Amino acid sequence: MNFQVDQYFFREIDGLFDKTRLDPEMERLVRVSLNADCTNGEYFRWANLTLLSCECVGGELEDVLPGAIGMELFALASDIFDDIQDQDNEEMPWRQIPDAQAINLAICLLMLCEEAISAIPDNHLYREVAYSLHRTGIRAINGQFREFMYDSYKQVSFEQYFKMTEQKAGSLTACACKIGAILGKAETRVIQDMEQFGVILGILGQIINDLKDFLDFPKKNDFINNKKTLPNVYLLNTLQGEMAERFKDLTQKVSEGAYRIKDMDREYIKQLALEEGAVPYCTVMYEIYCQKAREILEEIPVPEINKEKLKRLVREIK
Repeated sequence: MNFQVDQYFFREIDGLFDKTRLDPEMERLVRVSLNADCTNGEYFRWANLTLLSCECVGGELEDVLPGAIGMELFALASDIFDDIQDQDNEEMPWRQIPDAQAINLAICLLMLCEEAISAIPDNHLYREVAYSLHRTGIRAINGQFREFMYDSYKQVSFEQYFKMTEQKAGSLTACACKIGAILGKAETRVIQDMEQFGVILGILGQIINDLKDFLDFPKKNDFINNKKTLPNVYLLNTLQGEMAERFKDLTQKVSEGAYRIKDMDREYIKQLALEEGAVPYCTVMYEIYCQKAREILEEIPVPEINKEKLKRLVREIK
């Protein structure tokens, strides 16, 4: 996203701080947390997705600005809660402070989200955006609850995995796309299509993250916590015989704290993922969902030029 648009987002954040008069240390924490996980200088990932969705249906930056900032703050709060619960991403600013303070920071971000969207001038649109955020929170929490529940399961099905992913990751991207369409004053059918596109976008991102995180032992605790990521689900459902028993036994002992994972175990898990089909399976599912995303975009009745940025976004998810 271009520098000029990011400056609008920064100014909107500054205005929010001017109005709310946070404690200086809390304001500092919010500022350093915003964009802490940005890559390649791409700031305000969630606000930009909301903006792209608004532009797709014919809206403009001025129409979507409060909702875009609200979405950015809402998603950051969700990330903080998620990292506290998973006890990973240690390099993030909110993981450098006590958990109680990080929880306080996340709650503050949710309140700032409400403050941001209150600037939407049309009361009907404001209510639609607020309702979308609240329902997204419920769906994401339900997905997170399912994830915690599945941690204790020896095995979950592919259907259970994708349902959980749709609720947890898909709900946030769906919300950003929906808010963009709402504030772009799109028709109901278009808003629904944009929301569904967002669901697929979220699942795409989760597939990529699952594959990266499953093998990233230094930074992520997915295997140790028995997270039912897609590679893990694949191996649990497809391995047979002695390999299946060894993998399940290792997974169970590590997650229960009865065994400390060793370098040889890490190499074994990586070998399984590569040689027993987990990586190719995730790659195929990624391509399937890419195609689904493109098909939804094709059906949205707006000029083709309006869709180009979202199509590019699908291609760039790696």
